[in-house]
Amino acid sequence: MLKNFWYACEFSAAVTDRPKQVKILHQKFVLYRQQGQVVAFKDQCPHRGAALSLGRVENGCIHCPYHGWSFQADGQCTLIPANGPEVPVPPRARLETFPVQEKYGYIWLFYGDLPAGDRPPLPTFPAYLSTLHPVRHEGLEHANYARLMQANIDFAHVIAIHRKSFGQRIPLDKAIRYPVEADDWSAVASVTYSSLGSSKSILNTVLGGRPDLTTRLSFYLPNVTLAEISIGKGNDKDIRFGILVAFVPIDDHTTCAKRTLYRNIAPLPILDRWVRKLDYQLAYEDTEVVETIPSQVMPRISEEQHVAADALDLTFRKLRQKYYAQGWGLQPSTQPLESSEYPALVGSG
Repeated sequence: MLKNFWYACEFSAAVTDRPKQVKILHQKFVLYRQQGQVVAFKDQCPHRGAALSLGRVENGCIHCPYHGWSFQADGQCTLIPANGPEVPVPPRARLETFPVQEKYGYIWLFYGDLPAGDRPPLPTFPAYLSTLHPVRHEGLEHANYARLMQANIDFAHVIAIHRKSFGQRIPLDKAIRYPVEADDWSAVASVTYSSLGSSKSILNTVLGGRPDLTTRLSFYLPNVTLAEISIGKGNDKDIRFGILVAFVPIDDHTTCAKRTLYRNIAPLPILDRWVRKLDYQLAYEDTEVVETIPSQVMPRISEEQHVAADALDLTFRKLRQKYYAQGWGLQPSTQPLESSEYPALVGSG
């Protein structure tokens, strides 16, 4: 796990004027809204350590459920009932606040020690996603968040893991090779599969011939992936999907995946339940396999074999290791660093 990043940690709609506990990075935080703005503290009262998320919010202040201590949005304690109104509140009676932003339907929490001007930016997602119909849901997965991200940026796993659902429809008549575009915080790559499915399918009739499938996969450090899927002939009739996932790392072996699905086909709310069910099935196909990996915390790159199709995943791992080498690791002992030399890709010649 890395510090000094903005973590997408919760859906915006889930945070109200009632305290909401969020588990992330081996810790517990409490979020609530004060005049519409999100406030974030550690979910622990400095008095006896009770969970503030079990308390209440009144007049913009969060009240501890144990002894009623009250804290305003800047973390300062304003009331200790047992002391009475005549006793001043000690300055040390305060909570540490955490920066938050709200964008793309998510709450983003910054965890680290960088000043505001040096913090990484929030990701910039394609503008067209805002024109598609969104559906949101979440699930608890018993796997490491980075391992789950790894599966979401893997072009080659579709024909195996998703064979029973849709992978058998994807032609694999050539090696998977592609360029990767990367910056300091993210990377993207795309692959197009030609002549998808049977020539006699209803889908092909609607789209005017056997369509191409273009998949564009992106990751955004520390915990977000985006899959953009286009089925068609590259025109305004194309069927388009987007799958945006915030993999919230609860601990090294537990992740809460908060998923937003975008679509331009049949954007009727009555169909949202079916879309959630379909996405749940696809996510489960990934998780069922990823959970079996013995080393959930990512090993050294040199300890595994790699092929050309792993280029985006290797970019992800190298970029993470860059920040571990800078001292941004929250648990550096569990994240071995690599030298600048990496093994050649197997079969990439």
